[in-house]
Amino acid sequence: LFLTNCKAQNSDFKSYLDNFGITNIPLVIRDCQSYHSVFNQRYDSIFHETYKEIPENLVTKYIFTNGFCNSDSGYFRYDYGVKIALSSDFISVLVSKLQYEGDSEWNFDLGETLLITYNNKGKILSRLSLTKDNDRWQSCLKITKQGITVRQIKITEPKIDQYHRDLRCEYWTTTYQIATDGIIKTIDTSPVSIGIVIWDKVNEEYILKE
Repeated sequence: LFLTNCKAQNSDFKSYLDNFGITNIPLVIRDCQSYHSVFNQRYDSIFHETYKEIPENLVTKYIFTNGFCNSDSGYFRYDYGVKIALSSDFISVLVSKLQYEGDSEWNFDLGETLLITYNNKGKILSRLSLTKDNDRWQSCLKITKQGITVRQIKITEPKIDQYHRDLRCEYWTTTYQIATDGIIKTIDTSPVSIGIVIWDKVNEEYILKE
């Protein structure tokens, strides 16, 4: 059960939480389709399901980040994701963070998935960027009751001069757990492996060649 029914919860925080979807676990985000199912939390009559942006005042209050709009590093947008029923002792949500533009191909249009835990009054207990995704980064995220697993891929091809061809990469897996006090802890990170990503014609995106 979520703590959203607790009487001690303030109405502003409850309103913020009401904009998140609810998901079942295990939760896996491995491609564009599964990503959109988590972060498209608004229905539009023209575009149908689409992202629901978190207002700047709520970002400042509940995402707790500096430089929401930083001209040196680009413009950041935060979108509502889902609430995850991991514990009755704290509230956990997934938030999408998107950076428009950027100063290099490594952070240009960079998308990140943030995991945030709160107490029932809206105080942040822990916050972590779990994944990176753009032309140079790809990820696969799995959340279960037992823990969180992230496979992160880094495209190391010196120059991406044409798409749909095989690209060299590095990849590694990191596991996390959330303690009973809501603190997100890194449990293990695997050694870096060398691999290749190939173009998936069906889903029209790159995947790791197994």
